[in-house]
Amino acid sequence: LECQSKMLPRLRGLNKHIRVHLKRASRRWDSNAAGGNSGGGSDNAFVKGMGIGVGAGALGSLVGLGGGFVMIPLMTSRLLRLSQHQAHGSSLFAITTTGMAGALGYSGHVDVEAAAAIACTGIVTARFGVRAMSAMPGKMLKKALGVLMIGVAPLVPAKSYFMEAGSKENATGEKADEKNMVGRLYVPALIGCFSGFTSGLFGVGGGAIVVPALTVFTDLDHYAALGTSLCAMVLPAMSGTYANYQKGFVCMRTAPGLAVGAFIGAYMGGRLGVSIDETQLRWGFSAIMLVLGTRTLLT
Repeated sequence: LECQSKMLPRLRGLNKHIRVHLKRASRRWDSNAAGGNSGGGSDNAFVKGMGIGVGAGALGSLVGLGGGFVMIPLMTSRLLRLSQHQAHGSSLFAITTTGMAGALGYSGHVDVEAAAAIACTGIVTARFGVRAMSAMPGKMLKKALGVLMIGVAPLVPAKSYFMEAGSKENATGEKADEKNMVGRLYVPALIGCFSGFTSGLFGVGGGAIVVPALTVFTDLDHYAALGTSLCAMVLPAMSGTYANYQKGFVCMRTAPGLAVGAFIGAYMGGRLGVSIDETQLRWGFSAIMLVLGTRTLLT
């Protein structure tokens, strides 16, 4: 009896602890499932999300990006009416599949060592990016995204310039050898620090930073930079998605459809990307970034 009397308070405390955690998990699920007023229920939201994912995944994969720059403005528009924070969290959910499918599409053009170095540091900094994002008001976050989109626009067409600069720098033997030794893991890891934080903060894959940086500071060719960028964004996107889900920033009515569409689109884009001239696509993507970025700033 004495033993039972000692155990009862402990069991009651454990029961209370379990109930508190279950209530928190339930509220988190309700927050993630709520989403915006997409006008037509979860099935309609899934289909709309899938359509957005296909287009964004294909376009992003062609130029080594996750497609978040396209997904987020469409999700916050009248099409789905998600909040700015939910759009960022749901975009990062889909970018996980964009990276997987895009890397498969660029199979044979992925530097696994560089991708692993970028991913390892990006996993850590992505969570800091999510924390910074959750502390920012929606309007400020939207304006910051618009500025980033406009800033990214000239980087995509400038990739050919970056590649030429990198090729000239690699022309001298000693400098190239030194660059290979230092840049094999150190430089990609440093790139991952910046791209991971950007990924968590803005709900994008970080390819806008990774591709130009790999082209300039390593000896990877253009297609290898694209494939490595897509491969490297998978784990940081998973880390950021988990952090977003804990904060209620992933719309579970939309995100699965977005991910399915992004996987299909990214694989198609990756297969096309290794067989076509990308000059026109780069300028087209740059124009889209300018239009969407300007719209994001003005609305």
